[in-house]
Amino acid sequence: MTVSRAIAVAAIIIVAAIVVVAFLTIGPPNRARAEALDRQRLRDLGDAAAELHEDYGAGPLPATLPHSPHDPVSAKPYDYERLSNTRYRLCANFELPTPPEQPNNPDASTFWRHPAGRFCYTLDSRNRVESTL
Repeated sequence: MTVSRAIAVAAIIIVAAIVVVAFLTIGPPNRARAEALDRQRLRDLGDAAAELHEDYGAGPLPATLPHSPHDPVSAKPYDYERLSNTRYRLCANFELPTPPEQPNNPDASTFWRHPAGRFCYTLDSRNRVESTL
């Protein structure tokens, strides 16, 4: 084996190792996409909740969302259900469950945690909305 061939083989092995480490560390590209879509869904739900709390804090809540955000994949509006004058439910379909809590991130909200699949949050417009971040 020549020196140049040995260098080429070593370079291929190094690049392959970097790719494997990257996949193990951050996951495959489709997982990163799913995480980004779920973050967008949470932002949309949080924004809708904040708007409802600001505009209808004392009730009565509207029958439908005034500015209904849409799911980034299906383009369908998120589900909203008025339960009472001040209580309501917001639902979305999540691709992944919320990752385990990070001990070094005390600002992460536990309220907005969710499993994979359809999940609904029940809120009261008289209460403060927790940040989705």
